[in-house]
Amino acid sequence: MPTQFQLYTKKNMAHPLHYPKTSEIPVLISGAGPVGTFAAIMLTRLGVRCRIVERESSISVMSKALSIHARTLEIFQQTGLIDRFLIHGHPISDFNIYFNGVFSVFPGLVNSISYYNYALFLEQVKTSALLNEELERLGVNVDRGWELVDTKVIEEGAVGNVWVETTIRRAIDGSNIRSTESSVVGEVDLDAEQTDKVYETEVIRSRYLIGADGGKSVVRHKVNIPFLGKTLENNIILFDGNIETDLDLSSITVINGRNNRTMNIFPLSDGQVRIMVDGSELDPGERLTNEILEKTAQAAAFPAKLLVKSSSWLTFYRVNERQAESYSYKNSIFLAGDAAHVHSPAGGQGMNLGLQDAYNLTWKMALVINGLSEARILETYEAERAPVASSVIKMSSGMFALGFSCHPIYKIMRKIVTAFASYLVRFITVPPGTVSMLTTRYDENMINQHHKSQPILKEPFQVGQRAHDGPLLRVLTGGQLGEALRLHQLIRGPGTFHILVFTSNMLSPTATTPTSKLAGQQMVEHTNEVDLKHNIEQYLQQWRSQWAYGHGLKEVQPLFNIHVIGAVPETLSGPHFQDPSKIQADTL
Repeated sequence: MPTQFQLYTKKNMAHPLHYPKTSEIPVLISGAGPVGTFAAIMLTRLGVRCRIVERESSISVMSKALSIHARTLEIFQQTGLIDRFLIHGHPISDFNIYFNGVFSVFPGLVNSISYYNYALFLEQVKTSALLNEELERLGVNVDRGWELVDTKVIEEGAVGNVWVETTIRRAIDGSNIRSTESSVVGEVDLDAEQTDKVYETEVIRSRYLIGADGGKSVVRHKVNIPFLGKTLENNIILFDGNIETDLDLSSITVINGRNNRTMNIFPLSDGQVRIMVDGSELDPGERLTNEILEKTAQAAAFPAKLLVKSSSWLTFYRVNERQAESYSYKNSIFLAGDAAHVHSPAGGQGMNLGLQDAYNLTWKMALVINGLSEARILETYEAERAPVASSVIKMSSGMFALGFSCHPIYKIMRKIVTAFASYLVRFITVPPGTVSMLTTRYDENMINQHHKSQPILKEPFQVGQRAHDGPLLRVLTGGQLGEALRLHQLIRGPGTFHILVFTSNMLSPTATTPTSKLAGQQMVEHTNEVDLKHNIEQYLQQWRSQWAYGHGLKEVQPLFNIHVIGAVPETLSGPHFQDPSKIQADTL
């Protein structure tokens, strides 16, 4: 296999001086933002070798995302990452509201169905750094400075072999940043080439490719997947810096001033603030200055004072509301995160949506590569995630239009809403699924379906819904009650199926109730703890001998865990029957 690097410019790209270096890996990931890095962590933990390439030479200090919502926090708990995030972030539940100069507090990030009944405020640069630290701890380093320039699926019809062939390159001068690139955040079109740059290249063969390379996704462009949707006309200004103001900036602050313009201010951890303000009257080709930002922000904040002291980031933000027509290409190349969907920053769900994409895709990919599932399981990735993205785009679009649209109807609606909202906000209850992403439900598919022997339950316990959390008491040997814990602390992952066995009570190990005895006229079969445990261990032994993650792992990781959950005997009837603190749990 040739090992020379190919040197070329735009002029000699078709006539290389040497063959490029070639390498092979089960999974290649393009893009080392939070989504790509999280995907690499999940695959590595499940024994799948992967390589992750990133065109930037370091983690970007510009944090587009600022919050981690409740469902993502639950996923971080399931994957053992939660503690480090809780240490570095801080919970945030309320919005400070200034409508027409009237101050109020709105609990817009509170939910009532998760242990994490808040959003975690944490800049994307820190999220990326924490995920990168975990990836390095697992022995995988991001190959920085490499960018994807081409990819295709190779199919050997006669043999039946299929693989992805991807070309990546790295600029000889040390930076892939080109002078032709747009500085506007949110663009989705590819930038023009810089004809005088010289690169070294490499060809990578992989079984799968994950494109987590953002809204401008080269992966999406190279396999010609349409990015359906629209670009909004708004010119939104993004500013990070220091200001002087008499506004209360202790939390996320939403302002709609007397000029009917909307501005959001986010307190950053380094003492700076992020300002997102409507600058639709400005020319997007105009060079932004602190003076322009201050004039625009002060007009929205009036009668409050707002002075700009310094800035570390100042740019226009172009809002796109788009979704890839397909999340995969020939079931070999997959899009995740902004490569698959983009929307307005209203609701702060973009990064969260992408992280959940990565979580959904990678355990299925690991099953296939470990020989535990057919490749068609990967078809459920788009079937499950695309409707979620559609819903988020629709919700975010409505929120953004109400706050920022220049359409006369929305201007009138905004004027009416802000006139009364400060007085009504105390009476508004936020549905748990609004931004926390806790009410996502997947439709039935090949892995997500009722068993023919099971009754179809009524809401809210449906196939495809997030498992409800709740407090439990662990049962120790001898029947003694141990530590208190929650159901979600039992169902740890990634890539593990958890089977919950519900019993009427935790019977004594010495109980003599025969397994065939019927309970009165209820026709309910009884068993005792000894027989139940024996049966479960038999099934587990059988399953684990056939299905387990083992390739590349120091220890074999089981694919199945079983948890036995039963009510404490004295709570089987009477007023305390519904008390979740009276539930016991055991794990095998």
